[in-house]
Amino acid sequence: MVQCGVSYKFLSSFHVWFRGTGRGFGSAPRQKHKRCAKVSMSTPKNHHFVSQVHIKNFFNKEEKKIYVYDKIKKNHYCKNATKTLFSEIGLNSKYSNGEVDHESLEKDLNDYFEKDFTINTQCVENFVKRKVLNEEVEKALVYFAKYGIIGVMRTPRFKKSMDTTFFDVFKTISENAVPELKARIEEMFEYKNEVNYSNVLNYSETVSQILELMGNLVFKIITPINQKDFFLIPDFAAATARAKINKYFNPDIEEIVYIGIPLTSKIYIHFHSEKLFKRKEIPPSLIIHCSSEEVEIVNKTNFDYCQDKVACENENYLKEFIRSY
Repeated sequence: MVQCGVSYKFLSSFHVWFRGTGRGFGSAPRQKHKRCAKVSMSTPKNHHFVSQVHIKNFFNKEEKKIYVYDKIKKNHYCKNATKTLFSEIGLNSKYSNGEVDHESLEKDLNDYFEKDFTINTQCVENFVKRKVLNEEVEKALVYFAKYGIIGVMRTPRFKKSMDTTFFDVFKTISENAVPELKARIEEMFEYKNEVNYSNVLNYSETVSQILELMGNLVFKIITPINQKDFFLIPDFAAATARAKINKYFNPDIEEIVYIGIPLTSKIYIHFHSEKLFKRKEIPPSLIIHCSSEEVEIVNKTNFDYCQDKVACENENYLKEFIRSY
């Protein structure tokens, strides 16, 4: 179990299991501009909805390629770099006070979710090999739980859906509003003339709030027994699921209770809120060496949920996965 309070301490043991052996041990399309907003011409505008540093964990360093499948076009192809994979021009740009801001959201992502990604990946890889729990490992796991929380929120699909929902609500209000309120509502949606999305979420602040509501976390790290098996990375950084785990005046409010993140081609992390187990014994955190069938189940789940693309380190595995799907 991982406590998500200030101290971030492991309080319980973990177990390592080999599946099938019985052995275990130890512990919106852009609209035409109505006016010219101020922009910085030197600022990069190609923004990733899966961080490049994450995608690189699935890049074949020997072949210098990453293999991609587009399920809409039913097309296999490869890329020699990760610069344009799972990215969109202006994805994280926002409009405020007459200016287009390409930087602030990108800086928030880099400062809190990307700059320490590689060192924390190495920490988790060492944990899987050595099975030694310590504070460094715990902090790395919490780091990836935070990264996973915003995995879906960063995608074009989510941003478009959220903006459409808000726009439809306020459009209805505006139809019967007094002129002053109507003008304020129109001002709220000026961004639609300048950028693709409102981008009102501050990711680092949002994550802290959600993690606190989740409470302590139980993790399950799975890694393939068969070295010919590989996890795919879909066009979202991590999967999430919601359930009612806290009491509110509105009984329909649901919190994120599950995070699933393909960390590397060989490591997949599941996080569950311990609040899911109110009437059950809280399960131990685990490292599981899993079968080919279990790897395939995880990959199929992510393939089903992805918008259009998945990527893989290994060309043969990806082609066989699609062929047998």
